[in-house]
Formats: sequence, C-alpha cells, structure tokens
Amino acid sequence: MEILRRIAVFLMFIGFGSVILYFMEYSFRIISWLDEYQPFAGGAIGALGVVLMVITVVAAKKPAPAQMPVPPQA
Repeated sequence: MEILRRIAVFLMFIGFGSVILYFMEYSFRIISWLDEYQPFAGGAIGALGVVLMVITVVAAKKPAPAQMPVPPQA
C-alpha cells in the first residue's frame, strides 16, 4: 500500500501543481503535452490522486478477519 500512497501523492502534486502553474503561465515538463487542456487536465490528475489516497486509507483501516478459536486438545 505504501507504493500506491506514494503514487497518489505524486499525482496530487503534479495535478494540482499544474493547475496553479497554469495561472502563472508555467508548466511541468512531464505533462507539458496537456497544456492545451489545462487547468482541467491538471484537476483531473489531482483528483485521481485523491481517489487513490482515499482507497489506500480505507484499505488500511479494514479490520483483520476474525480468526476461529482453536479448541483445546485433550
């Protein structure tokens, strides 16, 4: 789950960062091919990162399955 969380943070940084940079007339090189679709593409990438982060948080809070008690041996 740690890898998925790091990917989520990266997507949020790149996505929401590109929205902010769009208004300052800059862009990240990694998504410069999406400049025509900014700021909506950046918002979508950031939102995808948020969804992945929520998935990792929910998956981490799942309770462990109940174990069957072992009967005592005679």
